[in-house]
Amino acid sequence: MNSKNNKRIAFTLFLFCVLAVSAFSQNAVSLDVGLRNAVKYFEGRLPGGTKMVIMNVDSPSPVLSEYVTEELVSHFVNSGVFMNNVYSRSDLALVQQEMDFQLSGEVSDETARELGKKVGAQIIISGRMTLAGDVFRLRIQATEVETLAIPGNFPVNIVRDRYLASLLNPAPGPAASGSSPPPPASSPAPGAQSGGSSGSGRVKLPDYLLNN
Repeated sequence: MNSKNNKRIAFTLFLFCVLAVSAFSQNAVSLDVGLRNAVKYFEGRLPGGTKMVIMNVDSPSPVLSEYVTEELVSHFVNSGVFMNNVYSRSDLALVQQEMDFQLSGEVSDETARELGKKVGAQIIISGRMTLAGDVFRLRIQATEVETLAIPGNFPVNIVRDRYLASLLNPAPGPAASGSSPPPPASSPAPGAQSGGSSGSGRVKLPDYLLNN
């Protein structure tokens, strides 16, 4: 009898886990929708005109991190609530040199605080994107520069669609993929001089070699 009860309990727990994962996945939205919802959330949490710095969003891919960070800047600037009070990484180039640290990847609370003080910001926006089962979990957080208090933390599930996949694994360029190999050394490149009576043997190099 105990064996049957144990099996029934184990099956119930398994079913609960399956349903929980399914519900978790169904609540996922596209990356752009998730970012817009994050900005709307902070519009209701932060006073209008708050000066903020958008830090790099950590993710499994540098291309994805760059995209999410730049899109956050764009959405905050265009929100109508914060507008000209938003600083991006490009705005902080001089501060970056003075403080001698990289803005990519994670930054310690103390470093972020000093950075915020340098530019007169009140809030630092940072984030992290991690794989959670069949979806990605994006978390955007606001931190007060003076007190390090957290006035807002917005989590959202992001669906793994084709667009997100392209940011996680960007296609290599023509040179890296080998789709356009250079012509053999024994064959003149298109548009090259025939060599005629001059005997110089010079040929016109293709543009992709001249530009390297």
